[in-house]
Amino acid sequence: MTDHGTHDPGTDDPADELVPLERRVLSLWRLRAAIALAVWVALVLAAGVGVGEVLGGSLAALVLAVVGGLVVRWWTSLVWRAWQFRVGDGALHLRHGVVTRRESTIPYHRVQHIDLEAGPLERRMGLTSLILRTASASSDSTVPGIDAAEAEALRTRILALVGTGDAV
Repeated sequence: MTDHGTHDPGTDDPADELVPLERRVLSLWRLRAAIALAVWVALVLAAGVGVGEVLGGSLAALVLAVVGGLVVRWWTSLVWRAWQFRVGDGALHLRHGVVTRRESTIPYHRVQHIDLEAGPLERRMGLTSLILRTASASSDSTVPGIDAAEAEALRTRILALVGTGDAV
């Protein structure tokens, strides 16, 4: 992963040096979506309703699985490409969203604490999420797909910036 804070110290432009999430998070998102799709297909087969009655349950499930799989692959790629972030000197900058583009800047002076979170699939794939918590729960920010080996160093760097307002 790239050093997320190397840039001209006189600037803190959110558009400078935004970096993508780890590519492994794309596989994670696809795996999660595939599990949800498999459950949905199983429910369609079990219910035997709608398209399943006309085409036969197995054919309906196959069509649903193929079309759903293609949609999942396409959509998760779009979401992954849209996700970027940067640890600036004074704030964390986030850019994400496919349909609605969201650009957020979380000034470090508003951060109360920083969490690292990883469920079983994330741990298996060597990923974790970085969560910045502020006084206002509505402005908490999560950066998914951080390399687990680098997450603590990134957390420590941000904590230093939160405490001093200077680059580490």
